[in-house]
Amino acid sequence: MKKFLIVILSILLVLSLVACGQKTDTKPADNGEAAEALYTPGTYKGTGSGFGGNLELEVTVSENAIEKIEIVSDSETAGRAETDQAKEDVIKSIIEAGSAEVDGVTGATMTSDAIKAAVAMALAEASGEATETAVATDTLFTAGTYEETVTGRNGKMTVEVVLGDDKIEAVNVKDHQETETVAKVALERVPNSIVELQTTNIDAVTGATVTSNAIIYAVKEAVKEAGGDQAALDAIDGKAKPQDTIEKTADVIVVGGGGAGMASALAAADGGASVILIEKTSMLGGNTVVCGGAMNAADTAWAAQFDSVAGEEATLQQYASIDVNTLPAEYQADFLTLKTQIEEYLAGDTSKHFDSVELHKFQTMYHGMRTDLKGETVYGNYDLVSVLTEKAMDAIAWLGEKGIQWDNSKVTQPTGAMWRRGHNTSMIKGTEYVVALEPVIAAAGEIMYETAGKELIIEDGKVVGVKAEQADGTEVILHANKAVILACGGFGNNLEMCQEYNTYWAEIPDGMLTTNASGQTGDGITMGLQAGAALTGMNFIQLMHVSDPVSGDLFTGLIPQQSANYIMFNQEGKRFVAETEPRDVIAQAAIDNGGLFFLIADIDIAEEARWLSDWEVEVDNGRAYKADTLEELGKLMGYDDATIATFVAEVEKFNGYVDAANDADFNRTAFDQKIDNGPFFATPRKPAIHHTMGGLVIDTGAHVLNEAGEAIPGLYAAGEVTGGIHGGNRLGGNAVADVMVFGRIAGTNAAAE
Repeated sequence: MKKFLIVILSILLVLSLVACGQKTDTKPADNGEAAEALYTPGTYKGTGSGFGGNLELEVTVSENAIEKIEIVSDSETAGRAETDQAKEDVIKSIIEAGSAEVDGVTGATMTSDAIKAAVAMALAEASGEATETAVATDTLFTAGTYEETVTGRNGKMTVEVVLGDDKIEAVNVKDHQETETVAKVALERVPNSIVELQTTNIDAVTGATVTSNAIIYAVKEAVKEAGGDQAALDAIDGKAKPQDTIEKTADVIVVGGGGAGMASALAAADGGASVILIEKTSMLGGNTVVCGGAMNAADTAWAAQFDSVAGEEATLQQYASIDVNTLPAEYQADFLTLKTQIEEYLAGDTSKHFDSVELHKFQTMYHGMRTDLKGETVYGNYDLVSVLTEKAMDAIAWLGEKGIQWDNSKVTQPTGAMWRRGHNTSMIKGTEYVVALEPVIAAAGEIMYETAGKELIIEDGKVVGVKAEQADGTEVILHANKAVILACGGFGNNLEMCQEYNTYWAEIPDGMLTTNASGQTGDGITMGLQAGAALTGMNFIQLMHVSDPVSGDLFTGLIPQQSANYIMFNQEGKRFVAETEPRDVIAQAAIDNGGLFFLIADIDIAEEARWLSDWEVEVDNGRAYKADTLEELGKLMGYDDATIATFVAEVEKFNGYVDAANDADFNRTAFDQKIDNGPFFATPRKPAIHHTMGGLVIDTGAHVLNEAGEAIPGLYAAGEVTGGIHGGNRLGGNAVADVMVFGRIAGTNAAAE
């Protein structure tokens, strides 16, 4: 046993020296002869796992020096100053030091370590010391149980790592704040893979990269704490390899497993069709699972169950005063009906809430009408908007039959919704749509996860299938007896594509973050174009004003469920906009005020925000600030004394506006709570890319149309991959209605082909 340990320690010594980019015999010869070469000159590749994804580097070496390091594949989180700085500074330091053993960049430790691990891997190969026979059991640890706290997608995560003398015994995620429906596969698969393969060089779970890499990083930290060799552990290739081509056939192939894809698959199965749904990530839900979950659906009788709130009468009066002749001709008849409804309501009992399909239809058009910087004006197609608003309540009932439990005790108005008509599930955010619908879809058809649609199969002008690729590179060929439905979402997680098409904002800058799920990269639009599809509205990109300034996430900090409780202050300690305005109006106001602003709450509003998150957790994670007084809160927000005085006065003025139900500064017409009951809270916010208005042109039957306005045989689409419904600005709560209504239509019609 003693001899075995000596051998193992010798191997470790070599591996650790290789990771440092040095051999054991690197000193210059004393006899004047040239020093032995460290490397075989050439370019070598290495990979490492960072905070938001994998990094692949090419390291070019001469015989005795590192000449160049270039990032060739980068799935790491972009846009964070610390991350970008790490990529520049750490690479520079490694080249200067001639070794991977350099200091990382504060605030980007995981990115720094990923670069260092990738370089160490490349240098090991260049030195000739890398060996395929090296296994994790060559790494000795100080046996024990190690607990590491790391940062996941949503906050702190505690990972327990049990190490034996010569192997990783167990990896357990003890507690976390990740979204269960998004992270569940990563939370199970990553620890199991590390233990099974005895390496941290494994694949991140598609769609849960940050969670995956947080766990991997925790194991690396435990190994380091135990005296093990991280580079040796990372040098073992645990990546999945492509398998034999998979070929299958079904009546309907659904590409994308977000809300539209789920609704399409359910409706197609209801129509008697066999269904295969492919999803590029490891879980269903797409943007639907990370949205607020509210689904807009107007019903006059349902609305009348709830009390009206201050400001709604004034809003209705404003609508009724609009000159009908200023509206698009196709909407005028419905508007006149709405005007009569409003007049009758205002003449009667206004203590109860009012809503109607005509109001929903009007608001979708009116608040979606936008003109871009080139003078192009868009608004929702009347026929599509009519289907959306008229079929929404039917979709509510249909989803109830499929297992969705609606919370009928409240009606909500998400930010940017412009009216209270949100129907909410019993679970927070969009979680319930996946929890309830996924097993129903799995029982009715087949779901293929981590399978990305790449190309449509077209024969004689008809779409007859899809070519796809799994996360490990395996080719998938799917044949459709009836039709293919594109439900891949928009392109909000494709910054370059947003920048390419944008003509609405003066700038979508490099590094702008997104609220979107990882799969929203425009794949369906690319495939649709291949079949000759027409596009519409691509130049209009919606920004979400209340996004996390660090991650882009929508649901960190304290986010009220009712937009009447969104109270915003800029960096000068002042309100700067009517907080119930449409999303793009508030986003532009935020940009004009420096981008960063604060949502302000007192304990009552903070308690209302528990629908989404606990303020104690958000404060602990540093995503919200808490103070007993407004003055103390101002200090935490970075205000100087003069700005604090302004801030306190502005809060008092706002509270007076709530009492008067009148905003003299910004003409806001919806109010709820004041900010007068300490402790007080502030949540930093900044606009991020949220929804792409444009996409494939469809008709009311969800058929994809070509440039001539003709349906492309065998091809349907639903959800954010389509355009023409929301105009240039989408109402909050209309997205879930859109995906469910048109997803259901697409599935029904595809099954009937």
